[in-house]
Amino acid sequence: MLDVDFGAPESPDAHSETTYLSRAPFVSLIQSYVEEALGDGPGIDPSHPDSLWAKIVHSVHEAALSAEHAVEHLLHKEPGSFGPDDPDWHVYIAKGVLDRLLDGTHPFNTKPAEFDNLADDARLVVVGDWATGLPNALHVAERMRDAIQEALDRSQQVHVIHLGDIYYAGLESEDRRRFLDCWPVTPDQADAVYSWCINGNHDMYSGGHGYFTVVLADKRFAHQQDVDGKPTSYFRLRSASWDFIGLDTAWNDDITSHGRVADLPDPQSEYVARVAGESDRKLVLFSHHQLASAYEPDDIGTKLPAQLDTVLAQEGIKAWWWGHEHRAITYKPLAGVQYPRCLGNGGVPTPANEPDPPNPLPGDNIYLHPDATWRSERTYEASGQEIHMFGFAVLDLHPDGIDVAYVDHDGDVAHTERIQ
Repeated sequence: MLDVDFGAPESPDAHSETTYLSRAPFVSLIQSYVEEALGDGPGIDPSHPDSLWAKIVHSVHEAALSAEHAVEHLLHKEPGSFGPDDPDWHVYIAKGVLDRLLDGTHPFNTKPAEFDNLADDARLVVVGDWATGLPNALHVAERMRDAIQEALDRSQQVHVIHLGDIYYAGLESEDRRRFLDCWPVTPDQADAVYSWCINGNHDMYSGGHGYFTVVLADKRFAHQQDVDGKPTSYFRLRSASWDFIGLDTAWNDDITSHGRVADLPDPQSEYVARVAGESDRKLVLFSHHQLASAYEPDDIGTKLPAQLDTVLAQEGIKAWWWGHEHRAITYKPLAGVQYPRCLGNGGVPTPANEPDPPNPLPGDNIYLHPDATWRSERTYEASGQEIHMFGFAVLDLHPDGIDVAYVDHDGDVAHTERIQ
């Protein structure tokens, strides 16, 4: 997740006779490509503020202005650093938006993948927002391989789960180079270790094509298919005692969407409610977007809790791990979830000099001020800045609980807990 505002600046007069012209060369170049691709066919009115073209141009214009500002700060962050001032955020996201304009959005598969043979003593290795290819993200992958091998050595079933976001914009080349080539499960382990990948908003910037047709087509993700053998972005892992559901909170068909706020495409909410009500198995959710956040109020919308209101009201969710926010935080019970957890610290540098979250006021949205029981505090120094450690989580299942270890990229176990 990146705090990049793709919202359009003030729109031109709806009755203006002039076509939008940008002073930014980058936007002008993209405008030329788009006009060449679309032509001057009927129905294309670039001067109208509500037209698709106007939305795209203004979205890319906003990104270009941000990029120009970022370039002025290159002494602090270099391209490819994935830091706050990295101009490549804007360049590649804009390219993804352009690709999506030309290719459209990959369809959402309404059918889930269902894995009914989850062992009650399985190990789940979970990482979020990991696919940058940065050195410390690769160190995370190495530590994940250690956790995988440890489980294999003792004949423990292993599942490896990514909570979404392949950077910068989920382009097919990025999916191969920053995700599949670095994934801690090797191709030779495809039959022995199960891999799962949740859709993220950065995967959708380019329309989700790389996610659905490159990532999920890899043999390591062969189990993430529906009953018809088609790749799907949500799944269920079922054991005798547990149900784990990986949700797609990122898919949408609005090519101008920045994807910061969660939405749950149908029929996922009904699916969660059905699974929650069909047995006494304990229910755990995985998603990219967060249910709550102490630090990112602009990323908390009203759709997700409303779509899951029945299950939340029944306090039917034992635990929930999400990414999107590049931190590792455990929260107190919240709104029907006994163990809400943020796990988005897999691969994006997050400076450690941020202020503490504000204290809640009476009447505040409960999803904006959750109380933390632990947050990752260890740091390393890079370019004169203190950066939070990257990390992942190891979940060892038992019929009556889950032993969880939060592991930093240097192998240090930063925190442990028992979900029960």
